Amino acid sequence: MAYYSLVASLPTIQIGDEPSFSTEEYIGTCSQWATEREVRILRNILLNEGDSKTCPHCRAWSDIETQIRNAVVRHRAQKIGVDAKEYLQPHDGFSGTIEVLLTDAFTRNDPIELEQEIDRARWQLAEELIGQDPFSFEKLLAYGIQLKIVERWHSMDVHVGKETLEAVITANTEKEKTTE
Repeated sequence: MAYYSLVASLPTIQIGDEPSFSTEEYIGTCSQWATEREVRILRNILLNEGDSKTCPHCRAWSDIETQIRNAVVRHRAQKIGVDAKEYLQPHDGFSGTIEVLLTDAFTRNDPIELEQEIDRARWQLAEELIGQDPFSFEKLLAYGIQLKIVERWHSMDVHVGKETLEAVITANTEKEKTTE
């Protein structure tokens, strides 16, 4: 089914933007147009509700995410000299594109740039889900995945992160003092 009006009404988003609405609100809007099955798929993938093996879309995105996480594990394990095998999770299929995107991401020295590159890879892989019909359900799904990425980056706050880091350091320092 084509969702011409809905897709045409969606604002353009990119990493760093302030989202116009939340993922929950987006799913609510989609529920006015999409079938119940499609809404369940959106909830499953975007809100992690349900089993990731319940539908082809859910399995496909779960396999993409698993391969991304496995690639991250392999790169980080290699960097610290640890065998990654015990941390790898099984998934169906293999994407050379994912491996290339993640290998490129790990050329970044700045942790923030690295995370951005990983999310740009997710963004691109979500775009690839759309296929030939830019007004399909797959477009709604890809947009939702991209919206989650935008929300994630918008929710990051330097001051909150700094306070959290200081709290962790203080807690660890206090533990060291009590064990001496």
